[in-house]
Amino acid sequence: MLPTTMHGRVLSAALPALLMLSLSAAGCGDDGEGSTSGATATTSTITASAGSQGGSTTASSASTGAATDTHGHGGSSGSSGSSGATTTGGDPTSSGDPTDGGTSTGGDPGDGFLRVDPDHPAWLQVDGQGPFFICGPGDPEDFLHRGALLPDGTRDGDQAALIAKLAPTGANSVYVQAIRSHGGDGDATHNPFIDHDPSKGLNQAVLDQWSGWLHALSDAGIATYFFIYDDSALVWKTGDQVGPEEAAFLGELVDRLEDVPLLVWVIAEEYAEVLSPARVSAIAAVIRERDDHGHAIAVHQNHGLVFDFPGDPNIDHFAIQYNVDAPAALHDGVRQAFSAAGGAYGLSLAEAANWGSGALHRQKSWGAALAGAYVLVLGMDIASTPVSDLEACGHLVDHLRATPSFVDMAPHDELALTPATIVFADPGRSYLVYSPGSDSLGVSGLVPGTHELRWLDAASGATHVESVEVAGAEATWPRPDGIGAEVALAIVRQG
Repeated sequence: MLPTTMHGRVLSAALPALLMLSLSAAGCGDDGEGSTSGATATTSTITASAGSQGGSTTASSASTGAATDTHGHGGSSGSSGSSGATTTGGDPTSSGDPTDGGTSTGGDPGDGFLRVDPDHPAWLQVDGQGPFFICGPGDPEDFLHRGALLPDGTRDGDQAALIAKLAPTGANSVYVQAIRSHGGDGDATHNPFIDHDPSKGLNQAVLDQWSGWLHALSDAGIATYFFIYDDSALVWKTGDQVGPEEAAFLGELVDRLEDVPLLVWVIAEEYAEVLSPARVSAIAAVIRERDDHGHAIAVHQNHGLVFDFPGDPNIDHFAIQYNVDAPAALHDGVRQAFSAAGGAYGLSLAEAANWGSGALHRQKSWGAALAGAYVLVLGMDIASTPVSDLEACGHLVDHLRATPSFVDMAPHDELALTPATIVFADPGRSYLVYSPGSDSLGVSGLVPGTHELRWLDAASGATHVESVEVAGAEATWPRPDGIGAEVALAIVRQG
């Protein structure tokens, strides 16, 4: 049984069947022109993405030549030729052997757990598989509470359909909340308690259903940002302390869900609305002690770039809210946050108002990513989200995770040689470059030698790979045929 290729990763053709098994177990049913300087192309490969249908077409060629609350309330020429075009793919809804899933490059998740990379604390990794990049929905925050309420407290909702829509696109995040009652944005039933009464303890049927959904997401390579509390949700009024009732709740919740591999704990959305910094730190300490798998722990704040917990040993990640409209302003803000972090903790752009769709969505996503943050898109509720927007995140994820040296990079826009270009780089070794519209891309700070160039059409997902020789410290390359003007480029020195 051949695996199905989607967005550069290899998935089992039986993925939808596996999703339904997990869920049922939980009780729920353009041509480029320009000049090339300082480089000579030697070999290349081009791939055209077939989008969510899971197909890809590959051809080979050789050439020679010389402040608001928004989330709740040198030119050379040569000859070239091509031969041996190969089409791979398949119907992602077809059945098959669940064990015949194949493997892929770029750190795709398997059985490993998502944790902070101890050598690069600004980033997450899947144990045994390498760095993990995230771009996807920053919604629906009511995911766990969607649908008709059943007598046992579980839900008859669209969760399975949302997972099935998201999984093939390559977008790989969801943003969910456990408690949305008690002052949050949900109603009185938006919590996991028996009869929705905290004094009665946790409803095991509800936790079982939640576990099934989260495991199905994880099996599909999707990381869950699991918020304990919605903004303004306050169940226990214990000031700076975690009282015994809250400690018991946190411990039991963590014990039940800690076996989900791709999970990030988030203490609260806009925590300062009802929780003190001391209370947040105390909650983080309880989670850290109880979580046997060492998942990352994050906290979300109101609009701003200054992290309130830079020295907390139990908080690894800053879930940023930064409400600016222009892609350039968003990029610059995340750059500031990355610089302030100094590599000591990770960043997720978890909320930004007025995000947009299509080209604007892609520009903001790339701007945040190449400033040093994971990307969770506010308002991307999956249900109403265009598949093309989800796939745009998938293309970004694949591009970065195929360049695992991104964990050694930092923003270096000053190295760009072409206008309207942003650069994330480990100068002299590897570069990630993006432009919303350019016929060529170039950088400085290069070291002479052989470099691999991986081009990406950010809109269509088409890719082109070539090997080039760099003669000096600067080089500019025209974008290849088949790669549109909105373009990304990975430049990696070989050897």
